[in-house]
Amino acid sequence: MSAGALTFSPDGVLFVADNKLAAIFAYPTEYGAAPHSVGPFLLEDIDVRAALALIGTASRLVPEGMAVHPVTREVYISFGIPKEGRLEAAVVRVGLDGTITPFDLAAKDATVHYLPDVPDESETFKSRVGDWPVPSKDAYEKKARTPLRSMAIVDMKFHGGELFVSGVSNLEFSSTLRRVPFPFDGSNADTQLQIYHVAHGIYETRAPIRAMQFAHIDGEDTLIAAYACSPVVLIPVSQLMAGAKVTGRTIGDMGNGQPISMVPYRFEDRDLLLITNAARGPMVMEISGFSNAKGFTPENAPAPFMLDLSPHMPAGPVGKQVMFVGSSLRADLISDEFFVSLTREADSGGLTLETLPVGPLPIRLEKIWVEYDFPGATFNLKENV
Repeated sequence: MSAGALTFSPDGVLFVADNKLAAIFAYPTEYGAAPHSVGPFLLEDIDVRAALALIGTASRLVPEGMAVHPVTREVYISFGIPKEGRLEAAVVRVGLDGTITPFDLAAKDATVHYLPDVPDESETFKSRVGDWPVPSKDAYEKKARTPLRSMAIVDMKFHGGELFVSGVSNLEFSSTLRRVPFPFDGSNADTQLQIYHVAHGIYETRAPIRAMQFAHIDGEDTLIAAYACSPVVLIPVSQLMAGAKVTGRTIGDMGNGQPISMVPYRFEDRDLLLITNAARGPMVMEISGFSNAKGFTPENAPAPFMLDLSPHMPAGPVGKQVMFVGSSLRADLISDEFFVSLTREADSGGLTLETLPVGPLPIRLEKIWVEYDFPGATFNLKENV
């Protein structure tokens, strides 16, 4: 029905989220030896290339999810193919040589897990007409017709032999984190989540985790969660139990926006996170900075409501915003040296699949004009950084 978030298990099982069915499909993948190395690549108009492989005609597709195969380092991308006012589900595999191969979503060896307690297909969001001067009333009314079930599954990560799934439910706290055993046995443990939202100045239970990862923090296996507008929250994995209601510890706020991807990596012997965002450049955070971080509450929040221009934003140990050319719609780690990003180009608006260095900055230089581009100027990365 639909193909959204993607993730892999360490042994190469691909998990595909289907929000229309409120289901997760698991596909074993065949693979050979791991590549000796992964070199840089740049594939412009990746959606058009994918459309040619999928339907035989050049067309713009809607990117939905991306994940890197843990062995082959091939990139899997989920797309929506526009057709008669709806989106048809599709997934492609992009080889390191740029070859694009459609992935068979009807494979007979797939297994499926259906989520319980999901919003009814008829439930939609509320209209925010009048909350902000732009855009038009029609745009907000269109947004309000979006089914709540479209967020049944927002992010997925495989950790400790289980699939962790963030999204919304029809429980008292809509924001829900589900632990799904794999192989699927029909069971899952649902935890209802509450957080204190630093920017909004209120406790929230509706909006789900947008992006997540795991790390060992203060001696505990810990879920690191990023929410819209954009709190960073820590939750010990031991608290994520069936039927529990948990209040996460909000340790900071990156600033207004909507996180997309959270990618763990190492650079210069430091454990870091790259967090991309639909409304701002990526943030780079050092995980060691989360140790013993205080939690924000109404009693110690720097202000009751904060937008980006507040002197208190960003708040907490949320690192630094870094340069990025264009907008990363999805990101992952493809090697120790490179991220892979599904990037909306700033100049052309095209969709590019590209590798970017993990450090010192995740950038390309051919679209930025600076002093070093002029005759007579010199630049040496090792000497300058």
